[in-house]
Amino acid sequence: MKIEPITGSEAEAFHRMGSQASEKYNEFVDLLVGAGIADGQTVVDMCCGSGELEVILSSRFPSLKLVGIDLSEDMVRIARGYAAEQGKALEFRHGDAQLLTGMEDLVEKADLVVSRHAFHRLTRLSEAFATMLRLVKPGGAILNCSFLQPIDFDEPGFRKWIEFLNQRPWDSEMQAVWALAHHHAPRLEDYREALAQAASETPVSEHRIWVDDQGYGVPTVKCFARRAAA
Repeated sequence: MKIEPITGSEAEAFHRMGSQASEKYNEFVDLLVGAGIADGQTVVDMCCGSGELEVILSSRFPSLKLVGIDLSEDMVRIARGYAAEQGKALEFRHGDAQLLTGMEDLVEKADLVVSRHAFHRLTRLSEAFATMLRLVKPGGAILNCSFLQPIDFDEPGFRKWIEFLNQRPWDSEMQAVWALAHHHAPRLEDYREALAQAASETPVSEHRIWVDDQGYGVPTVKCFARRAAA
């Protein structure tokens, strides 16, 4: 399932789920506030899905310039429609987080490049972090939140994960999708190595990787880096 774009009925299901869980996005917004997000900035959301985060951010920070990018053309279509329904004029593009193709005009233009619950699907993790760092301007920051291999969970974290899967009010297909998302997710060390590789190509002044349960009540990986100032 890795790097296969989310399409068709699965894309619609993810949108239904995301549009009904705004409080989970608000937790991620709190992380963005800590990373320095502010009105008037340019923010790029890699693997933006169906646009829920963009709608929430545009309401909280009306002067943000937001660009959402996703590999799935179905997700981009849904995101554009959802934003329009919410009365938001937002930009969404089709693109691969692991490549700069179609994003050349954004190189060193963003104050913040973010991604939420997507990088565990990628096959070239270091290239994705490299793309994020190339898009952010000197002194800007990147923040990624994604899933962790269950093998790296401690016992309480593993129990939370099982409870999370069992209690979701989804059909069996969506439960399987979420279980596989964790199953195929990188190890914690994979995230560390990928970010370190990207930082060796585009120097950073600080970086941090940590694990907590902010986001969905299960352990997730947070990867933060600030690009070195010019």
